[in-house]
Amino acid sequence: MFDANMIAPCGLDCSICKRALAETGPCAGCRGPNDNKPEFCSSGCGIILCEKRKANGYSFCDECPDFPCADVMEKETRYGSKYPLRESPLENLRSIREAGMDAFLERELRQWTCPACGGVLCVHTGVCSGCGRQYNNSMDR
Repeated sequence: MFDANMIAPCGLDCSICKRALAETGPCAGCRGPNDNKPEFCSSGCGIILCEKRKANGYSFCDECPDFPCADVMEKETRYGSKYPLRESPLENLRSIREAGMDAFLERELRQWTCPACGGVLCVHTGVCSGCGRQYNNSMDR
């Protein structure tokens, strides 16, 4: 369920995206093929299109000397304020660097698993993919 291949270069966890949680034709995340990706993610995301990241082979944006760039900061702001559940790409990258990918993925599993049914919570909607229960940041999970 939570896998290193689903962690976007910016630090967002694609596992908790509404498109990855779709029952039919789920998206395979930023690192996956463009099949079933929203157009923004496949051809409009400045991070995926970043020539500096591609040319230097950076796996994650925090490897770049220009980190955090405007594209990463836009995601930090949007995912920190626009959706019912919050995610921080900057905190995710920091956690990966400090604790390692395995520990980060364990944290993601704890943070984004519905305590009622074990489904995955969607960052965009706050809805559990398993039981449909609605969550928000003020609720304990």
